[in-house]
Amino acid sequence: MVHIEHKDKNIIDIFQSRDGVETKVELKNGKQISIWNIAWGYDIGDEFAHITTNISPNIDNATIDFFFTNEIIKILSDEE
Repeated sequence: MVHIEHKDKNIIDIFQSRDGVETKVELKNGKQISIWNIAWGYDIGDEFAHITTNISPNIDNATIDFFFTNEIIKILSDEE
């Protein structure tokens, strides 16, 4: 079995450490989203995780978005 190195551990760590705190992200397509929590996983052979936002728990008035971590160009927090 071939071991695939996940290249996004630091990104997942950031989201986990900020669980429940708004984190703003800019994606390669120019979309900016607010993330309060994530559900993530890797498909077989993937180096980058797929992320679904704001579903566990559901956040009132927050969008639910789906993307891969390699689509992120910038992670912002309200402290910046």
